[in-house]
Amino acid sequence: MGMKFQIDDACWLGDDGWFHRGTIRIANDRIAKLESDYASDAPSGDEIVVPGLIDAHVHLREPGQAYKEGIANGTVAALKGGATTVLDMPNNRPPIATRALFEQKRALFARKSRVNYGLFWQTTDGGAPAPETAAGAKIYMAQSSSLPAIGNADALARIFRVQDLVVVHAEDEREFFHGVEKSFPHRGKLSHHLRRPRAAVSAALKSIETALRKTPAKARPRLVVAHCGTVDEIEWVRKMKRAGYDVWAETCPHYFLLTEEDYLRRGAALQVNPPLRTEEDRAAIFEAVKNGGIDFVSTDHAPHAPAEKAGENPPSGIAGLEWLGPILLTLAKRGEISWKRYLEISGQNAARCFGIEARGGIRAGDWADLAFVAFGKAAKGVREKIATRAKFRPYEEFDFAARVRATMVNGQIAWSNGRARSGVRGREVFA
Repeated sequence: MGMKFQIDDACWLGDDGWFHRGTIRIANDRIAKLESDYASDAPSGDEIVVPGLIDAHVHLREPGQAYKEGIANGTVAALKGGATTVLDMPNNRPPIATRALFEQKRALFARKSRVNYGLFWQTTDGGAPAPETAAGAKIYMAQSSSLPAIGNADALARIFRVQDLVVVHAEDEREFFHGVEKSFPHRGKLSHHLRRPRAAVSAALKSIETALRKTPAKARPRLVVAHCGTVDEIEWVRKMKRAGYDVWAETCPHYFLLTEEDYLRRGAALQVNPPLRTEEDRAAIFEAVKNGGIDFVSTDHAPHAPAEKAGENPPSGIAGLEWLGPILLTLAKRGEISWKRYLEISGQNAARCFGIEARGGIRAGDWADLAFVAFGKAAKGVREKIATRAKFRPYEEFDFAARVRATMVNGQIAWSNGRARSGVRGREVFA
């Protein structure tokens, strides 16, 4: 049983999108009671308490490639960014596509994760349903592990019939162009977005739609389009929702803060799958983040060793976990998104989508997953230590106005004053 304690004179962001000042009482790892003196539509003071974020799309690279990040180190990055729950993707080495491998990975997370967690299952054509303790099944329409990509509509429809929830990487690799250097020699090696053209996204969406229509309504899964980065995806999701399909849209900060021009300027460090796109796409994604076209924001945290990124054939991926909270909090503080919208995209909607109970809010009875946030810019010349092993700041040009001072996981302070506390472990959210 957990301890009983209280946080006095706290200013917290409630489910109503308003700030409440008063006392947060915590008992047995949960919020026992909230005692509010008053509420305001703006924070009072320079520090607030917000729900711990839910990052529904991370690659912590363990098992198989722990040298790139690892569970223990990656969840330190999560704490630094205010995330108290992560959902980890299955394209490990080997991919998590058997019950034995899934259970082995669960055991690793139970032993090492400093935050709450759930794990995805990598599905195959004709494969078994995801385990009940999985976050859902992941479909890669472009190869991302030793397993082949799944592209045609018939194969997708077969998978849809046996899965309850699927997350789709919507790029059809059959549309990729592998001879780009011959046609665009002036681009040199910086041609990632040309090799993987937006036509691959359009083709993938067409196949997904065909597969959904082929699947009887009662057999259709909930479907999440991962890391939306184009106008095409936003329009498609809007169309499918209007038609009554259970479709959700996820994006990542790099798709509404960066463009292909940033990639061309900064190089392979910003090479990511799917690639960064045009300013028009970036603006459309940001508008959807603000107005509801995007359901939730994750990071697709995909770290690689610095030497790999600097090599002749750099892998794709951006490590963003430790900047998720500060980015979204800064946007809310500046008024670019409402505080109510902040709650939705930082955790509430992901909790609804994946069925994560009693997390993503500050409510009596919820687990005490809290981020303690300080406003204001860092002192001039001060650069906080990078937590991820990628050792790269993808958002170094973003004007941060918020930082996470401390993070609480299940009623225990897990991160404070720039350091993770030993001994604090998260819980599996689907157990």
